[in-house]
Amino acid sequence: MRKMKHWFLPAILILGLGMNACSSDIEDEIIIPDPPSTNSRVNTNVSLSSNAAPSSFSTKILIEDYTGTWCGWCPGLAHNLEKVIKADDNIIGIGIHVSDDMESTYAESLTKTFKITDYPTAILNRSVSWEQAFRELEDPLSETANIGLAIQTTIENEIVKGTVQIGFNADISKSIDYVIYLVEDKVQKDQANYYNELEGYEDHPLYGIGDPIKDFKHANVLRKIATDIYGDIIPEDYTKKGKICEAKFEMNLGDYNKENCYILAFVVEKGGKNILNAQIVKTGSDKDFD
Repeated sequence: MRKMKHWFLPAILILGLGMNACSSDIEDEIIIPDPPSTNSRVNTNVSLSSNAAPSSFSTKILIEDYTGTWCGWCPGLAHNLEKVIKADDNIIGIGIHVSDDMESTYAESLTKTFKITDYPTAILNRSVSWEQAFRELEDPLSETANIGLAIQTTIENEIVKGTVQIGFNADISKSIDYVIYLVEDKVQKDQANYYNELEGYEDHPLYGIGDPIKDFKHANVLRKIATDIYGDIIPEDYTKKGKICEAKFEMNLGDYNKENCYILAFVVEKGGKNILNAQIVKTGSDKDFD
């Protein structure tokens, strides 16, 4: 049986989120062993653009919400995640479902890597746990980005094709990789809800709306990955000031609602830890460097 986080009932609202404090069994810093070193980092699936990278980029952060329809505390985190995203559009959130019919083939590997045992658990930038306070996001959002991303996509029949561009405004000395996700937004499934009759939470938006919540809209559910789950190589001679690395991809949308599908791309340190920047775009649309 999956363990669920035990939530306490504080009297103080943090930055208007009305969030619960919660315990976490994962460490503040996620430690992922580096893969075995190689003499060179080569990836024939990427190329260099003839264009020059912009001189500055916005900083975006990614919160990965480990969740499940069976978890009665999980809609509370989803609600707080939605609120911070509305407060700052440089925050990107996705749902990684476990033990329900939205679970992807990648969930088991990710939960083992990040030692996910309690639900919900949210991981910020594949680096630290997020305890649902907006103040935790202020420092990551204020960091200067030396890497930016742009995404171009088209849809042909049920296939989404595209190019992810990774630009550099400074030389990057560390080895880095890129990851490409396909996520589907507004997936309607019933959701367990322990807030429904929770004493002291009469003003909570999840109070009194049912347990389970019928046709709950699950945000940005992880569906597919076009790369290795921990990243494909960006050759080190590409990660220089002014250069743009281009990576092409394609994925079958299958039965997913293409009107609600998005491509999410992000850059991580070698081994899949510590996201350095991210970008998201609706399938069939483009997103330039910003």
